[in-house]
Amino acid sequence: MNGYDVVVVGGGIGGLTVAALLSARGVNVCLLERQSQVGGCVGRVEFSGFDFEPGMGLYTSFGSGEVYEKLFSQLPVDVPEVSLLQSPYILRRADGSDTAIASGGLYSIAGGPASVAERLLESIKLSGGKVRLDTPVLRLAYDESGHAVGVDLLSGERVFAKRAIVSNLTIWDTYGKLVGLNRTPPEIKKQLNTLQGTGVYVIYAVMEAGATARLPAMRMRVEDGDGSFTMAVVSESQGGKHPVTFTTDTEIDSWFTYQSSEEDYDEWDQAALEQFWKRVHASLPELGADIEIIETANPRTYYDQTRRKLGMVLGIEGQHIQTHQTSLPNVFIVGDTVSPAANVDSVMESAILLTGRIV
Repeated sequence: MNGYDVVVVGGGIGGLTVAALLSARGVNVCLLERQSQVGGCVGRVEFSGFDFEPGMGLYTSFGSGEVYEKLFSQLPVDVPEVSLLQSPYILRRADGSDTAIASGGLYSIAGGPASVAERLLESIKLSGGKVRLDTPVLRLAYDESGHAVGVDLLSGERVFAKRAIVSNLTIWDTYGKLVGLNRTPPEIKKQLNTLQGTGVYVIYAVMEAGATARLPAMRMRVEDGDGSFTMAVVSESQGGKHPVTFTTDTEIDSWFTYQSSEEDYDEWDQAALEQFWKRVHASLPELGADIEIIETANPRTYYDQTRRKLGMVLGIEGQHIQTHQTSLPNVFIVGDTVSPAANVDSVMESAILLTGRIV
C-alpha cells in the first residue's frame, strides 16, 4: 500500500510549488503527473529539433523580496538565471505604427519557464519527495464514510494521502474528474456552469536570420482588425534558424463539436492556420519568405496534452475564484483558475499560501 502525507495531482507550476515547499519542510509528498515531463502549459515545447518559447517570453516578480526570491530561499536549489529586459517588446498597431513598451520589471528566463518547473522538480527530489511521471489519475478514492483517502490511478493502483490531496487541475476538472459530479454540491455545479475560459491558437515556426534582422524586436504584440496576437522569437540560433511562436485567442466550443471526426478536426485546424497565417504576414511584412511553419496547436491540442476542459488556458475569463478549498475538507485546488491572475508568479504566490495552510 502506497501512503503519503500529501498527494499532489498534476505537475504544473502550482502543484510543483506546493510539493517542493512541503517536501522541503519534511512532509512526505507524492506528486503524480500524467505527462512524461512537468510544467503543464509552460512545459518544454520541442518540434523537429527546435525548442520554442511557450508564450511571449515575458515574466515578472524576480526582483528582491518578490515571489521567486521568497520561494527559492526556502528550497535546496537556486532560482533559474534571468535577465531584466530594457525594452521588452514592440506594440504594432493596425495602422502599422510601432511603439516600444517600457520594461516595468519584465524578465526573460534562461531556458524558458520550463526551467522553473524543472528546478522545482529537482528540489522535490532533493528533499526526499516522490515524483511519478506518466501516471494518470482517474479519481479520488473514498472510504465507506465518504471521506477522501487518496486517489485511484488509471493503472488500478490506489495511492493514499493521510493529510491532504492537492489538485493542480482546473476547477472544472477538479470537480468533474477528481471529486466526481455525483459528489459535487448543486450550488458548485451551478457556479461552474457560469464560468468560461479562453482558448488559444498557436503557430510554431522557424525563421532565417535575415527575417530576424528586419524585425524591430524579438517580441511583438500586434493589434489588427481581427483582434491581437503575439510573437516571441528565441534569440539563440538553433541550426542557423530562430524558433518563433505566434499566439492568438480563439473560441473553444467549435473545436469540440459532438460527433466530429478526425477529418473535421484537421480541416478546422487548416482553416484556422490559413486565416492566422494571413494575419501574421499582413501585419509583419518583414518576414517575407524567410519563415517556415513547423507545427500548430489549438484547444484540442491543449486538451490532449493537459486534459484541461475544452483545452482552456489562461485561467477563467473575466473573474477568478480565489479559494483553495473544495467541498471536501482535505482536498484543495491550486493553479491558474483559483489564483488572482493567470500567470506563473501569481500561481506560485497562491501555491505558497496554500502550503502554509496545509502545514
